[in-house]
Amino acid sequence: MPTFLGRRYARPPEAVGCTEKAVGAFILLLMAGIVVALGIHVATNRDYLFAVDERGEARPEEPASVFPEPGLEGWLPPARGEHFSADDLYVKIDGRADAYLGFHVVGLTFGTYAHASDPGRTVDVYWYDMGTPANAEAVYRSEEAPGATAVPLGAAGYQVGGALFFWKGSSYVQVLPARPGDADADVVLRIAQRLAERIP
Repeated sequence: MPTFLGRRYARPPEAVGCTEKAVGAFILLLMAGIVVALGIHVATNRDYLFAVDERGEARPEEPASVFPEPGLEGWLPPARGEHFSADDLYVKIDGRADAYLGFHVVGLTFGTYAHASDPGRTVDVYWYDMGTPANAEAVYRSEEAPGATAVPLGAAGYQVGGALFFWKGSSYVQVLPARPGDADADVVLRIAQRLAERIP
């Protein structure tokens, strides 16, 4: 009499029916699909990629209310903001962080306005806290484009190539559209106006 461990439970291939084979193949394909979907999600999810800072600690999130409603049909404010301190500013603007550190930047709040029916229409906002009005004006002047169109916004502002830049109080703000040229210049101006209203 064979022992428990000595018994053979495998069936020969010819004993496995077509239905069992089909079910087995379906389960394998389903598992492969789950693995692929998980890989894509991890690779493309910005919230996952930037949820921690360089020390592995949770990055503080700005409440969505930091960014006002644009007041434009079809346009949505950022679902949430991303906040970067002077220490990890390079995570967001690698290669340009030193320029802002030279003007004693305190932090950056970033968010993206998006059009509900056209994913290609977005407007990025880089909202720098420069600590003092003098620092905000200094960094604004250092980046001011010659020949740009002046805009009566905040303490001073200008618009060039559809993008808008202004400073007010201790804030220096860049409002940058994804579409080139002046395609969304009016949208950019409206968003900048709403932001300026929120800055003390």
